[in-house]
Amino acid sequence: MEGFSRPCGSCGHAGGNARRALLWTLIPSGLILAATAANIVHTEMSREGSSRNTYSNAIEVQDAPGRSVAFAKLMRDTGQPCDATTRTMFRGDIGANAAWAIRCTDSGDWFILIAGNGAVRVANCGPMEEAGTPCWTRI
Repeated sequence: MEGFSRPCGSCGHAGGNARRALLWTLIPSGLILAATAANIVHTEMSREGSSRNTYSNAIEVQDAPGRSVAFAKLMRDTGQPCDATTRTMFRGDIGANAAWAIRCTDSGDWFILIAGNGAVRVANCGPMEEAGTPCWTRI
């Protein structure tokens, strides 16, 4: 093997057959790419809910009473009053975050942002509407 460097540990290429080395690199890479793409397509097709956010989808797929209880609990967890909701609307995704508008029976309209990690932020819709950002429109 005079004139050759040490063979590649992954593909065995020792400088003699570039085509073989290229095939042993491209074939596994192509298989990995195809498997990853198939997994992404399968995940997107089997997703329940409108959002890319799994926490938001878990709330969205519930019936209206279940959604009301879930949002009321989220509001109480953030320190805001909300006995029950009478109206909810998924506004859309902002990156990995899901935006919702809800109406609580005792505290009015709220904007809820559910982060991709499950963290929740809430804002009262009154000041948002005064600033020109309507709560009850799609993003």
